[in-house]
Amino acid sequence: MQERYCKCGNPVIVQYHSKRSEDWFTRFWVMGSTFGKTVKACPHCGNPLSIDSLK
Repeated sequence: MQERYCKCGNPVIVQYHSKRSEDWFTRFWVMGSTFGKTVKACPHCGNPLSIDSLK
């Protein structure tokens, strides 16, 4: 897992995951989330999350 930042500065945790060795994908988590909920958009600004758009 890595800590990255949205363009707005909100911290997001990135997890690289694979069910098989050739099928990698990313999951995004909100900092401090105790519910284990993944997100597809920044909860602060609403921008869609993409590994290429994070700092």
